[in-house]
Amino acid sequence: MSAAAPERPAAPEQVHLHPVEERRPTRTDLRIVTAFTVLLVLTNRIGVPAGDTAISIGIPLAYAFAGVMVFRGVLRPDRLRTELYLVALAATLATTAWLAVSGRAFSLTSYLLLVVIYLPWVLATGGRAGRDVVHAAGRAFVNTLVALSALGAFQFAGQLTGVWSFRDYLSTWVPTAWIVPFYNFDNPLAYDSPIRKANAFVLLEPSFLSQYAALAVLIGLVLHVRAWKQVVLLAGLASAVSGTGVVLLAVGGLLVLLRAPQLVRPSHLLAGAVGIGLVLLSPVAELLLSRRGELAEPGSSGYARFVSPYREVLEGLAADSSRSLVGGGAGMTERLLASNRYGGGDDVLYGVLPKLFFEYGILAGGLVILFLVLAMLDRAPWPVVPGALLVMVFVLSGALLQPQTAYLVWLLCSIGGGDVVRRTVLRRQRPPRSASDLDASPAPTA
Repeated sequence: MSAAAPERPAAPEQVHLHPVEERRPTRTDLRIVTAFTVLLVLTNRIGVPAGDTAISIGIPLAYAFAGVMVFRGVLRPDRLRTELYLVALAATLATTAWLAVSGRAFSLTSYLLLVVIYLPWVLATGGRAGRDVVHAAGRAFVNTLVALSALGAFQFAGQLTGVWSFRDYLSTWVPTAWIVPFYNFDNPLAYDSPIRKANAFVLLEPSFLSQYAALAVLIGLVLHVRAWKQVVLLAGLASAVSGTGVVLLAVGGLLVLLRAPQLVRPSHLLAGAVGIGLVLLSPVAELLLSRRGELAEPGSSGYARFVSPYREVLEGLAADSSRSLVGGGAGMTERLLASNRYGGGDDVLYGVLPKLFFEYGILAGGLVILFLVLAMLDRAPWPVVPGALLVMVFVLSGALLQPQTAYLVWLLCSIGGGDVVRRTVLRRQRPPRSASDLDASPAPTA
């Protein structure tokens, strides 16, 4: 009897990885996104009384929104962002603890605000669901800014023509304790001028209207909004008479030409030409052109925003070598360095970069910056907009502890991105074995 043939090993069971798209948000989910976006803009100046100050109502609104969307399954923690947030949190906590042990002053409120404001940034959704959420937020933002731009244009034109005199209606209707302090919403065109720059009544400063309107123009290009809306947005930008919005629009325009020129249509070019023409024919053109040399003029707005903060921080770090490692303390930038807010000389507007490096040191501050940049740029669903937001946050505004701006940035780019492991759920699935598979399997031996 011949020896039996050796048994062949059974073919290993195949396991396939199938991408499964996350649940798309429902109409109710998108209505919640829209409502939160509109409220975030319209409550810009509203705060919740907390001691001698008022904390932006944007914080409780954001946490309520995040809780509802997590409960409804739209948002969940992004793994990479969560890890980086915890690393940055540990680093800033270590520097703050060292200062506390050393007996140096710091603001616990400022540190807690940093922690609380950016915690929702670890939440995101991705793929088509992320695009749905960001599109809903973008449309709500553009439509809200169209209305506010029209209001701002009326504010400014009404004063120029004498049909209306400046009056802050919000301060009349809302108790002082519920208005966010330390912002110059009553900003004259020039010293001793009765005409005020437009802030659409509800925004913290004219520069907010300027930057938000410029951002809405760029988002409008992505969403292909009607040309007349772009004209109204440009009118709102001009009525704020602030150079930061002009800079943001110029940067965004350059990004459009480099990254997405297909977004520009003939109607948009016509709208831009009409808007620029109206500005050039108005008194706004002369006022904006007169500010060209501000970077070389100490005491000017441009100098206070783009030159003084970096000079003061470099000198502050050099004055005490330990500050480069552990920082000068949370919330201590304006107390230890020149700042009109605490009576220390000319006005200095400390942006995100100088504030983080001075208060938490180069390492811890750098980790926070890395977290913010990653959250804004990592697989964001839109072109152009994330880059423009990066310039707005890090260069044009002091937005580190401004919940109003931080949560708009979250809604308009980072909420719809995230790492690929979180964006796409991989499910292990065993394919069913068909009759042909059974026929092809080796026959049992005798």
